[in-house]
Amino acid sequence: MTKAKKAEITVCIIAVLTFVIGLVGHLAGASYANSDAFGFIAAPIPLIVGVIAVIAYKIAAAAED
Repeated sequence: MTKAKKAEITVCIIAVLTFVIGLVGHLAGASYANSDAFGFIAAPIPLIVGVIAVIAYKIAAAAED
């Protein structure tokens, strides 16, 4: 398997995981439950998704070399 193909698969897996993390954060933020735990789950989701996006970008950029 070539380096580019491995990078494509890795970035696709990261994209799916990012989608799931974003979905969990969205559901936690939109939940009607009166609990602080949902806020603790939803608050850092944008930061986590941003970090994952940067990692995916670095992996994809490294595969182009």
